[in-house]
Amino acid sequence: MIARELMQTEVPTLSPTDSIQRAAELLTEYSHSNLAVLDADGTIVGMVGEHDILALAMPTSAAGIDSLGYLPRCYGLRDLSDDELRDVTVKEIMRTDDFVTVEEDELAAQAALLMMRHHQPQIFVVSDGKYVGRLCRKYIISELVNPTLGIACHP
Repeated sequence: MIARELMQTEVPTLSPTDSIQRAAELLTEYSHSNLAVLDADGTIVGMVGEHDILALAMPTSAAGIDSLGYLPRCYGLRDLSDDELRDVTVKEIMRTDDFVTVEEDELAAQAALLMMRHHQPQIFVVSDGKYVGRLCRKYIISELVNPTLGIACHP
């Protein structure tokens, strides 16, 4: 099987100018861990995930926060007023180097390996550099692993 056969194509995406409120709404409504951020041409320019939104709840004044280097760069935005926070856009919190892509004709097993190596619950699928969908672990598990084990599982 290849990525194209397992990917989801009806998946919400974000633009850099979307609000963080929009990002939070889509993440919760669709129960996704991450959403691709696309430019006007459909090229992935970043990713916003649950932990980026959760990081907004952590004030920079928290004790020892400077030693938590694994936090997204946006964690300190929570010190903004509610009005200022409403004006924050996806561009200000998106990660530009922490997402993984795979071509649509890549083997699903190779895509699964990339997910494991990069500790990603999903990867974005591209064709000629343009976003075409996402591939998540549960679809790979249901299609590749479960038939091998004889377990019926439908995502």
